[in-house]
Amino acid sequence: MGNDKVTIDSIAQALGCSKTTVSRAISGKGRVSKETRKRVLDYCREYGYRSGSVSKAFDCSRTYNLAAVLPADQELQEIPFFPTCLFGICEWAAKQDYNVFVVSIEKNRLTQLQKIIEKRKIDGVILMRALVEDSAVEYLLRNKIPFVQIGDTKNASTIHVDHDSVRACKEMTEFLLEREIQRIALIGGDMGNIVTQKRLAGFYAGFTLFHKVPKDKLIYLNCDTNAKVYEAVEQIVENCAECIVCMDDKICTQVLKKLDKMRILIPRDLEIVSFYDSLALQNYSPTITALKFDEEELGRIACEKLIDRLENGGEESILLTEYSMELRESTKKII
Repeated sequence: MGNDKVTIDSIAQALGCSKTTVSRAISGKGRVSKETRKRVLDYCREYGYRSGSVSKAFDCSRTYNLAAVLPADQELQEIPFFPTCLFGICEWAAKQDYNVFVVSIEKNRLTQLQKIIEKRKIDGVILMRALVEDSAVEYLLRNKIPFVQIGDTKNASTIHVDHDSVRACKEMTEFLLEREIQRIALIGGDMGNIVTQKRLAGFYAGFTLFHKVPKDKLIYLNCDTNAKVYEAVEQIVENCAECIVCMDDKICTQVLKKLDKMRILIPRDLEIVSFYDSLALQNYSPTITALKFDEEELGRIACEKLIDRLENGGEESILLTEYSMELRESTKKII
């Protein structure tokens, strides 16, 4: 049977299904079982029906499954960002008739991700953490797997979706300096995470407007354990800081626990600020001043960009500029 004789109508008649089912199987839009879709595409391949949609389907071998990759080396229950962002991913994927596999990996152990890719269980990947040295990015690029990075990236060819954390952290730092706080301390996490570097850049940028530089002895980075955070707090208090800036809500929660044990009152003795917000900080007494971003929207847009890449070849990265500076009780001095 030649190509000019094969139509959607003749395929439907030959396979005993409706023309709508054939169209959905070819276009990949709408609910069609994997078995039916395979039957339709196999028929098209055998009898020479090659529309643009069929060619795309043959080339991609679509599963309509996506992988959302979470870090396995962190206690996710302490980091609300990941489940909230994942909710945005899953919500958008469901609206587009995609499924989401949740995969957890450590920094340089990609076994779980490699398994589902090698078994062709997914069409694309969303990486939910951005690293300076990122073996997952290298693996996906090397194997030509479509993916989107949540967070900034050192690789110019990588599609990414991120918050403008540099500008936000700069604004928060300027707010503190405008209030003539002289001794501002900073506690940050793993410098191997790109978000840590961006928040640090925003912190330093905040000082430039006032022609000042932060004091080195008040800056503590790579505080990725409770013990390191507690030690940093002790030294910061000894050095008579007026305010502690925490790079994220997890670090901030640890700082608050340590200060409570030291019987240091907020904000009377020490002011506290976080570069990332969470319910824990909003419900703490006193409430904590923090930068608020929409992580659910971040996940939704990342998923949207990945599906656009899969279906239309989209390659646009997005920087989300909306955020708010939530001024709360931790920066209101008691007179």
